[in-house]
Amino acid sequence: MFTSSCCLRNCFLMITLATLAGCVEEGSLLGPDAPASFARGGNGGGNGGGGNEGSGEDPIVEEFDIWDPSAWIAGNHPLGRGWLDPANVSHESTTLLLALPAGSYDGAEIRSASRVRFRNVEVRLRSPSAPGSISAFFLYEFAPRRNDEIDIEILNQGTDPGQILFTTWIGGRQTNHIAKTLPFDPATGFHDYRIEWSRERVRFLVDGVLMQEWTTGVPRDAMYVMSNAWWPTWLSGPKPGTPRLHEIDRIVY
Repeated sequence: MFTSSCCLRNCFLMITLATLAGCVEEGSLLGPDAPASFARGGNGGGNGGGGNEGSGEDPIVEEFDIWDPSAWIAGNHPLGRGWLDPANVSHESTTLLLALPAGSYDGAEIRSASRVRFRNVEVRLRSPSAPGSISAFFLYEFAPRRNDEIDIEILNQGTDPGQILFTTWIGGRQTNHIAKTLPFDPATGFHDYRIEWSRERVRFLVDGVLMQEWTTGVPRDAMYVMSNAWWPTWLSGPKPGTPRLHEIDRIVY
């Protein structure tokens, strides 16, 4: 038979366990705002500046010395005017290559094996010169019938200055969007593209320079780290005569 003191102890235990579970859910992937740019080789915790300090996890620095298809999963689905084909993902030396094949509107995509939440993520990449296509680095939830998302999309028009789009989504609904001008042609060299994502804001930086910040309409759900090159229906351009490459040198997340 339960006594009143036993009931009180059981209630206290249940409340304590519920509180701890909530702390794990809300805090396991949290991180504070970070400095302006990642240094090569890390983004916090004594690995070279930048950061996910306070998240309780060391940053993952993927320099693609090898290609591990279990760590970075190749997309295999339709998108825009073509198909994202795993055969278009390859590795050469220390660079991951996402190809836009000749004579095709197909593309390529990768995503991390697990989701992250409230973190700073950065890619060092060179986009292709392929008018009508897009190179993207983004966070995406991959949830049934609804998705949170944070996008960096580079228009592969092969122009100087280049164009870039920043966008956020909550539950499949666009909450913020803006187009910006880059001070360079993104196809002529490698550049650093960064998303700083916290509970309060999302910030976008290119080569360490802040280009956009929003404090409303900020996604909250955990998301995969992703990158792709593809042909949207809302842009026009010819099929490439030769293969064009979206080249990834490093991802930190």
